[in-house]
Amino acid sequence: MDNKEIPFGFISKEKIYRHSWGNHPEKEIGEVREGDIEKSSQFFIARFTDLASKVSEVTEKIDSTENKGSFLMKLIHLKDQLPEHDGLGDYQKLHDQLTKYENLVKDIIQKNRLRNSEIKSALIEEAKELDEIINWKEATEKAQDLKTRWIKTGSAEEDKNKGLETDFWEIITRFFDRKKQFYEDKQKLTDHRKRQYEELVEEARKLNDIHGKERFDKVKLLKEKWKETGGIPAEHYKPLLEEFNQTLKKGKKPFPQKSLDYAKIHERLLNVKSDPTSHNKQELDSLKKELMKDRSRSNEKWAALELIQILNERDFILKLANKRFPDFPKMDREKKKGIKKGIINDLIQRDMEELKIYEENSANFSSSDGSMNKLVESKLKSQRKKIAIKSKLLEWIDTEEF
Repeated sequence: MDNKEIPFGFISKEKIYRHSWGNHPEKEIGEVREGDIEKSSQFFIARFTDLASKVSEVTEKIDSTENKGSFLMKLIHLKDQLPEHDGLGDYQKLHDQLTKYENLVKDIIQKNRLRNSEIKSALIEEAKELDEIINWKEATEKAQDLKTRWIKTGSAEEDKNKGLETDFWEIITRFFDRKKQFYEDKQKLTDHRKRQYEELVEEARKLNDIHGKERFDKVKLLKEKWKETGGIPAEHYKPLLEEFNQTLKKGKKPFPQKSLDYAKIHERLLNVKSDPTSHNKQELDSLKKELMKDRSRSNEKWAALELIQILNERDFILKLANKRFPDFPKMDREKKKGIKKGIINDLIQRDMEELKIYEENSANFSSSDGSMNKLVESKLKSQRKKIAIKSKLLEWIDTEEF
């Protein structure tokens, strides 16, 4: 039986063949079904048409989008299909079209990578300036900005990309290691000074049975040592100072022993602070009620109440983050920090706007006995406290405590 020509191929012994093209030989792609050459040929023509449509779809997208580099693998995949594809059509034309766009995209990618190499080199130079910034908050904000810009910048030239990545992340890691070490050293110094203050308080207690000039001289010496000890955070310093001054007051008994064990309460709250998953609002609310029953006005009491408020606010922020971003638990630490900061800043902005309204309207509230003024002042104080609590959470984020 002689070969019968059909569009882009021929039939031999009831087998359908595609013509050779380029460096690719003729190829058997199927057989004549039910003796119907026309119907069988149209089936393979349709397969080619479908492939040609996919090629056109990709090239049209490349023409209409800025991110042309993302289509390179699609072009290569389509091009690799051509030699083995079973269809009837002008495969050489598709090959030429795909090759044209492949070269175009590769050229764009190469130019982009060259530009990315320049950008990343500049970012590395900028990152080196972190060592010169004294303010940790300012330096941290700059480091976060550099990380964001680096991640948004695409790959550099292939022979430079690995080296650039290594250089940049070494600088960033070194910065955060230095920051961590700074705060660890700062905490060690704080702990050391706190112990010194506690020792001075203990020495002050020993003066209860001493009188006259001997007591006067020792009180003077203790006060001098107190001044020379150095600064610690206010939440630690204020209660120690109050206890120190009360102990030194001649003729006055120290504060009576409280029924509440504030050391244990503080330990419980610190455990919740270090492990957000252990947060139990019902337990904290119960503890808050216990604290409010204590009639003393000690700084320990107010510090514990404030920490409960901060922990409850932190739990609210985390629940809000998980609600707004279902994949929040799976995000990396830096992305979580950005989301938490964004939520807190939004809430602070809302609180600030409410505070401004209260302050603007406070002049309109007055009464002869001053009761309304006290109510308004209480509201203003409460609103300012809300802002302070959220601001404290921002500090926790910066010091890796939240």
